[in-house]
Amino acid sequence: MPQLKTGIWVDALIRRAQVAGAYACVVMRGDRDAGSVLVTVRSRAGLSLFTPERDMQGERVWREDRLDEAALYARIAARRDFDPDLMVVEIEDREGRHFIDEGVIRRDSDPASPDPADATQADAAAHAAAVKALFRDR
Repeated sequence: MPQLKTGIWVDALIRRAQVAGAYACVVMRGDRDAGSVLVTVRSRAGLSLFTPERDMQGERVWREDRLDEAALYARIAARRDFDPDLMVVEIEDREGRHFIDEGVIRRDSDPASPDPADATQADAAAHAAAVKALFRDR
């Protein structure tokens, strides 16, 4: 399946956010033709980082991690070191909307106290979200 160029996808994401009343901009520029993208969302609830992944069927889904500011910037820096073509889009929205039109899998990241029961619930929620994303257009 052909994929949009990065620049077109980023422009559309920013436009969807602006039309809905949120603020969005590119905070790190990368390759507009084939670079990868990270999306950060600032809201009243905190910060989220959305990272693209492939599900078991090869479709793109996004993994959401709730992070503090230091962890967010550390992840972006590590990814930028690995991929200099990376683009980072930041969205500020009171409601915490991400405006990503592909499936999103949510995972809360708290390195201070990983609880196995929470991990099991998070895995179940991630699986349910992946299944929902897989069959959303059918």
